[in-house]
Formats: sequence, C-alpha cells, structure tokens
Amino acid sequence: MNYPMELCNKIFIKTLMMKNFIIYIALFLTFGYAGCGKPACVIQGKIESKWNGKTVYLQIIEEENMRPQSIDSTIINQGEFKFAQTSVSPQTALLSIIEQGKSAWTTQFILEEGNIKITSDSQGNTLIAGTPNNELLQQHFNRWYIPYNKMRQSSEEMYRLEQAGQLTRNTLDSLDKNSQSYMREMRLLSLEFVKENINNPAGKSLLMEIMGLPDRLLVDVVEKADSISLHHPLMQQISKRINTYKAVAVGKIFQDVIAVNMQDQPSRLSDYAGKGKYVLIDFWASWCKPCCIEMPELKQLYHQYKEKGLEIVSISIDQDKDAWQKKIKELQMNWPQMIDENKEASKTYVVGAIPHTILLDPTGGILAKDLRGKELEEKIAQYLK
Repeated sequence: MNYPMELCNKIFIKTLMMKNFIIYIALFLTFGYAGCGKPACVIQGKIESKWNGKTVYLQIIEEENMRPQSIDSTIINQGEFKFAQTSVSPQTALLSIIEQGKSAWTTQFILEEGNIKITSDSQGNTLIAGTPNNELLQQHFNRWYIPYNKMRQSSEEMYRLEQAGQLTRNTLDSLDKNSQSYMREMRLLSLEFVKENINNPAGKSLLMEIMGLPDRLLVDVVEKADSISLHHPLMQQISKRINTYKAVAVGKIFQDVIAVNMQDQPSRLSDYAGKGKYVLIDFWASWCKPCCIEMPELKQLYHQYKEKGLEIVSISIDQDKDAWQKKIKELQMNWPQMIDENKEASKTYVVGAIPHTILLDPTGGILAKDLRGKELEEKIAQYLK
C-alpha cells in the first residue's frame, strides 16, 4: 500500500520520538537510578549518652586556611548518630559538638568513600574504623593515645592538688615538665607517621600537628613528599621554612643581618662574624628564664676565651627596649648586644625557641647550633685550647 508523503513524514517523526524516549528511559535507569542509590559515604558514630540531644556537626578542613567548615549536622539520639554523603573525595574532616561557640567534643578522621565507624569512650579516646585511610590513621592514634592519656592524668593531678591547696612550686614544675615531655612525644609520633604517609590523606591530615617542631626535624617530610603533596598549603609553608633552614645549616656561611645596638644605632652581624674570631650568636630575651639562668655560664666562657679568639654577640627578641637594656646591665653582659626589632635576624636564622645559639668559625662558617651548658663549653674548648 502506498501512503501519501505527508503521512510518511508523520510516521517517521513519531517513530524517531519513540526511539529517543526509550533511550532516555534507559539512560535514566542506568545513571539516574544509580544516583538515588546507596550514598558514597556513611558515618556511624557512638558516643557517651551525656551528649544525647546535642547537635554534632560534620566539618571539613579547608586547605587554604585550615579552618573547619560545617557541611552537615544531626542530633545525637541514645548515644548514636549517623551521616550519609552522596559524593566525597578523601580529605581531613572533624566531628564536633559546639557549646557556647566553643568545641566541647571533637574528633578527627578522613572523609572518604565507604562505611566509617567512629566510637568515643568516656576517657575521650576515639576508635575509627571501616575505610583504608581511617584504619591507617587509627594505627597512629593507638600509639599516640599512650602519651596523651599520661599528659591528661598529669593535668588532672595538677588540678586536684590546686583545688586541695596542696600544689607546691616544685610539684607544679615537675608536673609541667612531665606534660611538656608527653606533648613532645605525641608530636614526634605524629612526625614519624607523617614522614611515612605524607603522600596519602592520612599523613596529610596530621601536618598541623608537626608545624611546631624544629625545622631540622621536618627536612625528611619535604624530601619524601611527591609533587602533589608539595602543593598542599601547609607543605608549602614547611618547604619555605626548610629552604630558609638549609641556608643557615651547619656547614653554610653565616647570613648577614642588621639589628639595633645599645646606642640605638644599626649594627651588622658582619661587624663581628668572619673577622678572624670564633663567634657565638646567642638569641635570647629579658623575659626568658632559661636564657637568664644560663647567662652566668656565658659570662664565664667569655672571660675565659675572649683573649683566645672568642666573641659573643647576643641578639634579643625583646619587644621592650627598656626591659632589654635593664636586664643586660643586671646580668653584666659585657659583650656586643643587639635587639631584633623587625625580626629580620630571627626569621633569617629560623629561631623557633630561645635560648638559641649558633657557633661560627673565624671565616664565618657555621660550626654548630643549639649548643648549651657543658656541650657548649666542650665545643668551644675544642676549638680554643
């Protein structure tokens, strides 16, 4: 049978529309339905029942400014809570309970695809499980919680004694010293973990933990980082610090800096360094108790070795000039004095803590750093017999 041309065109168009509709349905069933299926990430949490009725926030850490950004929240019910995220990429995240604008409880983990289980006990210890990066992070926390719990016990003992009126100066100093030791142990454990895992999300999540460590301990982190990891904002900061640190490392020639002397005039380090004498650069401050305690030893070294070729140049990081000059007179520091008003010297020599010493040879080469007490005395005696 022959159909008119107009009718043939209508049949062709309807057939084409039907085919397109069938293709659309197939695509929807393939992709659209999948998008409505299981979420990419499910976080199931268990916490003390005292938090029942409180809001727990799911936060991600923005790499550019390292600040938490809340992306979801839920109410804790019978000590449990749950989050479901449809799309995630591995990144550092927090679970936080906020009260009066401050964090009352928080725990860190890696937000990534999979089922993540987070359990917090009454001691504040958290167990993270369920996904590769979180299992790896938990291995670190298992070791990290040992000094952490000791530090917490030390703080609780300090508080108990203070409330009972039994906290003596010696006890306070002892407990404080222990707490600092535990804190350092925690940071060093984090450092070892970061060095071994800098190129995965678990390692990067602890970068903030190691930022306060001396630069010499961070060299390996930079050297083990791949090109992607080196673009992380915190890694860029660490890399910059390491480059500065290497410029004034042992074996390098001193970097000249300008500071202000006792006569309120600009004075250069090169006025003393590289002039044929051994020069001890001593970074200190009038308010620094360890610095002032060690000053009599420096005085003894200066008087003993001055005629044999030793010069000391003290560079203060004081903000208060009057306090600086008063302490110099009080301690009778009779050698060249400078104050680092614009922090140029401190930045150049990467001074993270004081006292900080740098020993130069007669040509201005850096022989040693951070020598104190008997170690400093022996090193100077070695060169100036």
